[in-house]
Amino acid sequence: MKKDRSVVFFDIDGTIFEAGKGTPDSTREAMKRLKENGHIPILCTGRPKCSLLPEILDMGFPGFIGGAGSYIEYEGKVLRNITVEHSLQERTVECMEAADCVVVLEGPDYLSYRWDGTAGDYYEILGRFHRESPHLVKEMEPDKDETNKISAHLNNMEAFQALVPRLQKDFTVVQYERYPFVEMMPAGINKADGIEALLSGLKIQRSHTYAFGDGPNDLEMLQYVQYGTAMGNSESSLMQMAQYKTEGMWEDGIYLGLKRYGLI
Repeated sequence: MKKDRSVVFFDIDGTIFEAGKGTPDSTREAMKRLKENGHIPILCTGRPKCSLLPEILDMGFPGFIGGAGSYIEYEGKVLRNITVEHSLQERTVECMEAADCVVVLEGPDYLSYRWDGTAGDYYEILGRFHRESPHLVKEMEPDKDETNKISAHLNNMEAFQALVPRLQKDFTVVQYERYPFVEMMPAGINKADGIEALLSGLKIQRSHTYAFGDGPNDLEMLQYVQYGTAMGNSESSLMQMAQYKTEGMWEDGIYLGLKRYGLI
Protein backbone atom coordinates (compact mmCIF):
# COMPACT_ATOMS: atom_id res chain seq x y z
CA MET A 1 0.00 0.00 0.00
CA LYS A 2 1.33 3.44 -0.93
CA LYS A 3 2.25 5.69 1.96
CA ASP A 4 -0.25 8.40 1.04
CA ARG A 5 -3.10 5.96 0.44
CA SER A 6 -5.84 5.81 3.07
CA VAL A 7 -8.67 3.44 4.02
CA VAL A 8 -12.07 4.92 4.78
CA PHE A 9 -14.72 2.89 6.61
CA PHE A 10 -18.39 3.73 6.06
CA ASP A 11 -21.39 2.67 8.08
CA ILE A 12 -24.42 2.16 5.83
CA ASP A 13 -27.77 3.07 7.40
CA GLY A 14 -27.93 6.72 8.36
CA THR A 15 -24.46 7.36 6.94
CA ILE A 16 -24.50 6.59 3.21
CA PHE A 17 -27.96 5.08 2.73
CA GLU A 18 -31.54 5.48 3.95
CA ALA A 19 -34.18 2.84 3.26
CA GLY A 20 -36.87 4.20 0.98
CA LYS A 21 -34.75 7.20 -0.06
CA GLY A 22 -31.42 5.79 -1.17
CA THR A 23 -28.05 7.55 -1.22
CA PRO A 24 -27.37 11.29 -1.69
CA ASP A 25 -25.91 12.15 -5.10
CA SER A 26 -23.08 13.96 -3.34
CA THR A 27 -22.13 10.74 -1.52
CA ARG A 28 -21.97 8.82 -4.80
CA GLU A 29 -19.78 11.53 -6.29
CA ALA A 30 -17.56 11.43 -3.20
CA MET A 31 -17.09 7.67 -3.51
CA LYS A 32 -16.13 8.03 -7.15
CA ARG A 33 -13.54 10.73 -6.40
CA LEU A 34 -12.23 8.84 -3.37
CA LYS A 35 -11.39 5.82 -5.52
CA GLU A 36 -10.00 7.97 -8.34
CA ASN A 37 -7.58 9.43 -5.79
CA GLY A 38 -6.34 5.95 -4.90
CA HIS A 39 -8.03 5.55 -1.52
CA ILE A 40 -9.92 2.45 -0.36
CA PRO A 41 -13.59 2.69 0.72
CA ILE A 42 -14.76 -0.15 2.96
CA LEU A 43 -18.29 -0.83 4.17
CA CYS A 44 -18.40 -1.35 7.94
CA THR A 45 -21.97 -2.09 8.96
CA GLY A 46 -24.26 -4.00 11.25
CA ARG A 47 -25.89 -5.46 8.16
CA PRO A 48 -24.98 -9.05 7.27
CA LYS A 49 -23.67 -9.84 3.80
CA CYS A 50 -27.07 -10.95 2.53
CA SER A 51 -28.54 -7.50 3.31
CA LEU A 52 -26.17 -5.59 1.04
CA LEU A 53 -28.64 -4.23 -1.49
CA PRO A 54 -27.66 -3.67 -5.15
CA GLU A 55 -28.02 0.10 -4.77
CA ILE A 56 -25.37 -0.02 -2.04
CA LEU A 57 -22.97 -2.37 -3.80
CA ASP A 58 -23.10 -0.39 -7.05
CA MET A 59 -20.92 2.28 -5.44
CA GLY A 60 -18.04 -0.18 -5.73
CA PHE A 61 -16.61 -1.17 -2.36
CA PRO A 62 -13.67 -3.61 -2.56
CA GLY A 63 -14.13 -4.65 1.07
CA PHE A 64 -16.88 -5.29 3.56
CA ILE A 65 -17.07 -5.69 7.33
CA GLY A 66 -20.54 -6.95 8.22
CA GLY A 67 -22.50 -8.14 11.21
CA ALA A 68 -20.78 -5.31 13.13
CA GLY A 69 -17.42 -7.06 12.89
CA SER A 70 -18.37 -10.74 12.74
CA TYR A 71 -17.89 -11.10 8.98
CA ILE A 72 -15.08 -9.72 6.80
CA GLU A 73 -14.58 -9.95 3.06
CA TYR A 74 -12.03 -8.24 0.83
CA GLU A 75 -11.85 -8.44 -2.96
CA GLY A 76 -14.08 -11.51 -2.92
CA LYS A 77 -12.10 -13.40 -0.27
CA VAL A 78 -13.74 -14.20 3.08
CA LEU A 79 -11.32 -13.29 5.87
CA ARG A 80 -13.67 -13.87 8.82
CA ASN A 81 -17.04 -15.54 9.38
CA ILE A 82 -17.83 -15.85 13.10
CA THR A 83 -21.22 -17.40 13.83
CA VAL A 84 -23.25 -17.95 16.99
CA GLU A 85 -22.98 -21.46 18.46
CA HIS A 86 -26.28 -23.27 17.88
CA SER A 87 -27.09 -24.33 21.43
CA LEU A 88 -26.40 -20.76 22.63
CA GLN A 89 -28.57 -19.45 19.83
CA GLU A 90 -31.46 -21.71 20.84
CA ARG A 91 -31.29 -20.59 24.48
CA THR A 92 -30.97 -16.95 23.53
CA VAL A 93 -33.92 -16.91 21.13
CA GLU A 94 -36.06 -18.71 23.70
CA CYS A 95 -35.37 -16.22 26.50
CA MET A 96 -35.68 -13.19 24.21
CA GLU A 97 -39.00 -14.31 22.79
CA ALA A 98 -40.24 -14.94 26.33
CA ALA A 99 -39.41 -11.24 26.97
CA ASP A 100 -41.59 -10.22 24.00
CA CYS A 101 -38.68 -9.55 21.63
CA VAL A 102 -39.25 -9.93 17.88
CA VAL A 103 -36.06 -11.73 16.88
CA VAL A 104 -34.31 -11.88 13.50
CA LEU A 105 -31.21 -14.03 12.97
CA GLU A 106 -28.81 -12.42 10.49
CA GLY A 107 -26.30 -14.56 8.64
CA PRO A 108 -24.14 -14.22 5.54
CA ASP A 109 -26.57 -16.12 3.33
CA TYR A 110 -30.05 -15.35 4.70
CA LEU A 111 -32.22 -13.71 7.36
CA SER A 112 -34.42 -16.01 9.44
CA TYR A 113 -37.40 -15.18 11.62
CA ARG A 114 -40.83 -16.43 12.72
CA TRP A 115 -43.00 -16.21 9.63
CA ASP A 116 -46.15 -16.26 11.75
CA GLY A 117 -44.89 -13.36 13.91
CA THR A 118 -44.65 -9.60 13.53
CA ALA A 119 -41.06 -9.18 12.27
CA GLY A 120 -42.33 -7.89 8.93
CA ASP A 121 -43.89 -4.94 10.74
CA TYR A 122 -40.48 -3.75 11.98
CA TYR A 123 -38.00 -4.93 9.33
CA GLU A 124 -38.82 -3.40 5.95
CA ILE A 125 -36.16 -5.46 4.22
CA LEU A 126 -38.02 -8.72 4.95
CA GLY A 127 -40.92 -7.69 2.73
CA ARG A 128 -38.57 -6.65 -0.05
CA PHE A 129 -36.69 -9.94 0.09
CA HIS A 130 -39.92 -11.95 -0.01
CA ARG A 131 -40.90 -10.07 -3.17
CA GLU A 132 -37.55 -9.85 -4.94
CA SER A 133 -35.11 -12.35 -3.39
CA PRO A 134 -37.01 -15.10 -1.53
CA HIS A 135 -33.85 -17.19 -1.21
CA LEU A 136 -32.52 -14.60 1.27
CA VAL A 137 -35.24 -15.22 3.89
CA LYS A 138 -36.33 -18.37 5.70
CA GLU A 139 -38.33 -19.65 8.64
CA MET A 140 -36.24 -19.46 11.79
CA GLU A 141 -34.53 -22.66 12.98
CA PRO A 142 -32.32 -21.58 15.91
CA ASP A 143 -30.72 -25.03 16.19
CA LYS A 144 -29.55 -24.90 12.56
CA ASP A 145 -29.35 -21.33 11.26
CA GLU A 146 -25.93 -19.85 10.54
CA THR A 147 -25.96 -16.44 12.23
CA ASN A 148 -23.37 -13.67 12.55
CA LYS A 149 -25.64 -11.37 14.55
CA ILE A 150 -28.95 -11.48 16.41
CA SER A 151 -31.20 -8.44 16.25
CA ALA A 152 -34.58 -7.75 17.81
CA HIS A 153 -37.37 -5.22 18.13
CA LEU A 154 -38.13 -4.72 21.82
CA ASN A 155 -41.83 -4.68 22.70
CA ASN A 156 -41.23 -4.82 26.45
CA MET A 157 -38.20 -2.73 27.42
CA GLU A 158 -38.39 -3.62 31.11
CA ALA A 159 -38.41 -7.34 30.38
CA PHE A 160 -35.49 -7.00 28.00
CA GLN A 161 -33.41 -4.91 30.40
CA ALA A 162 -33.76 -7.70 32.96
CA LEU A 163 -32.12 -10.03 30.42
CA VAL A 164 -29.17 -7.79 29.57
CA PRO A 165 -26.75 -8.98 32.31
CA ARG A 166 -27.32 -12.56 31.20
CA LEU A 167 -26.96 -11.75 27.50
CA GLN A 168 -23.73 -9.79 28.06
CA LYS A 169 -21.97 -12.97 29.17
CA ASP A 170 -22.11 -14.28 25.61
CA PHE A 171 -22.73 -11.26 23.39
CA THR A 172 -21.72 -7.70 22.64
CA VAL A 173 -25.09 -6.01 23.23
CA VAL A 174 -25.85 -2.69 21.49
CA GLN A 175 -29.08 -0.80 22.13
CA TYR A 176 -30.34 2.19 20.17
CA GLU A 177 -31.63 5.47 21.57
CA ARG A 178 -34.14 6.37 18.88
CA TYR A 179 -35.70 2.96 18.37
CA PRO A 180 -36.64 0.01 20.61
CA PHE A 181 -34.01 -2.08 18.86
CA VAL A 182 -31.01 -4.16 19.88
CA GLU A 183 -28.27 -6.00 18.00
CA MET A 184 -26.04 -8.65 19.50
CA MET A 185 -22.75 -9.99 18.20
CA PRO A 186 -20.65 -12.83 19.66
CA ALA A 187 -18.81 -11.61 22.77
CA GLY A 188 -15.80 -9.42 22.03
CA ILE A 189 -16.90 -8.65 18.49
CA ASN A 190 -17.55 -5.08 17.33
CA LYS A 191 -16.70 -2.91 14.33
CA ALA A 192 -13.31 -1.88 15.72
CA ASP A 193 -12.33 -5.52 16.18
CA GLY A 194 -13.32 -6.16 12.58
CA ILE A 195 -11.31 -3.18 11.34
CA GLU A 196 -8.26 -4.30 13.31
CA ALA A 197 -8.49 -7.77 11.77
CA LEU A 198 -8.80 -6.37 8.24
CA LEU A 199 -5.91 -3.93 8.66
CA SER A 200 -3.74 -6.73 10.02
CA GLY A 201 -4.58 -8.98 7.09
CA LEU A 202 -3.88 -6.23 4.55
CA LYS A 203 -0.85 -4.86 6.42
CA ILE A 204 -2.32 -1.35 6.45
CA GLN A 205 -1.24 1.21 9.03
CA ARG A 206 -3.86 2.49 11.45
CA SER A 207 -2.54 6.04 10.99
CA HIS A 208 -4.07 6.08 7.50
CA THR A 209 -7.63 5.24 8.57
CA TYR A 210 -10.87 7.22 8.59
CA ALA A 211 -14.45 6.27 9.47
CA PHE A 212 -17.94 7.75 9.29
CA GLY A 213 -20.93 6.58 11.33
CA ASP A 214 -24.11 7.66 13.07
CA GLY A 215 -25.23 4.97 15.52
CA PRO A 216 -24.26 3.27 18.79
CA ASN A 217 -22.63 0.33 17.03
CA ASP A 218 -20.21 2.85 15.45
CA LEU A 219 -18.75 3.97 18.78
CA GLU A 220 -15.77 1.60 18.88
CA MET A 221 -15.09 2.14 15.18
CA LEU A 222 -14.85 5.92 15.52
CA GLN A 223 -12.61 5.55 18.57
CA TYR A 224 -10.30 3.05 16.88
CA VAL A 225 -9.47 4.74 13.57
CA GLN A 226 -7.24 7.80 13.31
CA TYR A 227 -10.07 10.09 12.21
CA GLY A 228 -13.45 8.86 13.47
CA THR A 229 -16.24 11.15 12.26
CA ALA A 230 -19.83 11.36 13.49
CA MET A 231 -22.53 12.31 11.02
CA GLY A 232 -24.62 15.38 11.86
CA ASN A 233 -27.66 13.11 12.18
CA SER A 234 -25.93 10.82 14.72
CA GLU A 235 -27.48 9.65 17.97
CA SER A 236 -26.59 11.98 20.84
CA SER A 237 -24.26 9.53 22.58
CA LEU A 238 -22.09 9.30 19.46
CA MET A 239 -22.03 13.06 18.91
CA GLN A 240 -20.85 13.60 22.48
CA MET A 241 -17.85 11.30 22.19
CA ALA A 242 -16.77 11.95 18.59
CA GLN A 243 -13.64 14.04 18.16
CA TYR A 244 -14.55 14.85 14.55
CA LYS A 245 -17.98 15.69 13.11
CA THR A 246 -19.51 16.42 9.74
CA GLU A 247 -22.91 17.48 8.42
CA GLY A 248 -25.88 15.13 8.22
CA MET A 249 -26.17 12.51 5.52
CA TRP A 250 -28.66 14.56 3.47
CA GLU A 251 -26.62 17.72 4.03
CA ASP A 252 -23.71 16.36 1.97
CA GLY A 253 -21.96 15.18 5.14
CA ILE A 254 -19.84 12.49 3.48
CA TYR A 255 -18.73 14.70 0.60
CA LEU A 256 -17.87 17.63 2.86
CA GLY A 257 -16.12 15.44 5.42
CA LEU A 258 -13.89 13.74 2.84
CA LYS A 259 -13.13 17.10 1.25
CA ARG A 260 -12.01 18.60 4.60
CA TYR A 261 -9.66 15.68 5.08
CA GLY A 262 -8.19 16.29 1.64
CA LEU A 263 -9.17 12.83 0.43
CA ILE A 264 -11.25 14.16 -2.47
